[in-house]
Amino acid sequence: MKKIYITLLSGLFINQLSAQTLTQAAHEPVSGDMNSYKGYDSSGVVPKNTGAGMSWNFSSFTINTTTTSSTFTTATSVPAATNFPGATTAEDQGSGNYNFYKTVGSSYESLGSSSPSGDFTYTNSAVAVVWPATMGYSLTDAFSGTVTGGFSGTLAGTVTTQGTGTGTITLPGGLVMTNILQVRVKNNVNLNITTPFPLTATVTGVDYMYYHSSQKFPVLRVSYSATTGFTNTSSATIELNSAIITGLTDKNFDATFQIFPNPAKDAFNVRLTNTENSNGTIEVFNSIGQLVKVINLGNSPVIQHSVSLTDLNSGIYIVKTTLGNKVSSRKLIVE
Repeated sequence: MKKIYITLLSGLFINQLSAQTLTQAAHEPVSGDMNSYKGYDSSGVVPKNTGAGMSWNFSSFTINTTTTSSTFTTATSVPAATNFPGATTAEDQGSGNYNFYKTVGSSYESLGSSSPSGDFTYTNSAVAVVWPATMGYSLTDAFSGTVTGGFSGTLAGTVTTQGTGTGTITLPGGLVMTNILQVRVKNNVNLNITTPFPLTATVTGVDYMYYHSSQKFPVLRVSYSATTGFTNTSSATIELNSAIITGLTDKNFDATFQIFPNPAKDAFNVRLTNTENSNGTIEVFNSIGQLVKVINLGNSPVIQHSVSLTDLNSGIYIVKTTLGNKVSSRKLIVE
């Protein structure tokens, strides 16, 4: 089983009009939904600060070889669904691993998970969210159930879902996204195994997920898991939505985009090739994600522009240049 705690909101997506409100009509997973993530390695402290007007900077993080993906399907199409009565959707994580969910009015609930090694069945379901949810939202729900398969016993725990932050995120590759909603889900599961031998364990998981209106699934998620009891383990993962990576590959022009000097003091220069004569703009963001400068570049086939910095304080900025439907970003140090 990939995770024996519940990542209850990993399938939620965002309204195209606002990234900061989750509603049942727009955000509850349905059959046919798919998501895919690429793993990243951290560089320094992982940003997960909470509150309004935050800035989360992941730009220095580097991609690794791990990938995760899942597909939502109707529960009745999965044989194991007979052990999860009332389930309406199943999340297929691959290799025979499934999570099961149901809808009760405005409540979206987890019924447990199934894997080749056994089932975690919540006879008292875990409520993931009662719609709607936004910044400041908080819900804690208790659940309980049984463990069957290679091990037999009982489980009990709590899940807390919170809207913990709003702000701007800078992703690997320098892409800046504003109007982000941060959602934190904390799971605590206590296991009491009786067969084939008695043992107890506690599994704790905390997920930080960052939602933007351009994507159905979180653009980035940070997950922590720890097990204590019969074994002591811990893990941390950072994952970027694969659609974002594809977008960075398909919609950038790094090879033709230059800013210099860098570091800069009084001004920096932009030079790029514009073979399609598209309209171009420059946006400069400060370290907390605020837009501090916008410049129109025009649509010449070769664009060269000097940008004054006399009105900016010393510090680190992100220079985002848009050319038609293509975007590229650079980090700029102002001395």
